Amino acid sequence: MFRKDPELKIVKTPYPGVLIAYSKILTPGKAYRIVVFKEYGFVENIIPVQCTGRIEEFDRFLQCIEGLVQGLREVKLKLRVRGVRGYSETLWSSLKAFLAERSVEHSPKSPTCLFIETIDLNLYGGLGYCEPVFKYQVE
Repeated sequence: MFRKDPELKIVKTPYPGVLIAYSKILTPGKAYRIVVFKEYGFVENIIPVQCTGRIEEFDRFLQCIEGLVQGLREVKLKLRVRGVRGYSETLWSSLKAFLAERSVEHSPKSPTCLFIETIDLNLYGGLGYCEPVFKYQVE
């Protein structure tokens, strides 16, 4: 990604192995396509962050997520909560209800994942491939 955006900023989070890449040039989708099909030694997953927000503004965050799932019939919901104890069950239920209200089925077999992650009070969401990056096949 540095070749496409020399000013790319990589930020370490307080959580081991979790990094956030910020680009002023690349869209989340373009950055994701650049890195997702590469082979990495110790990377398990790469998530395109297309929506961000704060837990206290969850409804605003969901407006962005609505744009991502519009037109989809199913997604696999993958949730990872870091730094907020006891919030994962509430968030999981809210997200499943949100998808159901929009006729989007949560299907563990879907190849498309809706990734929702929290880092402390920050929310991150995006659509991507469900398989870990090291399992992708480039044709």
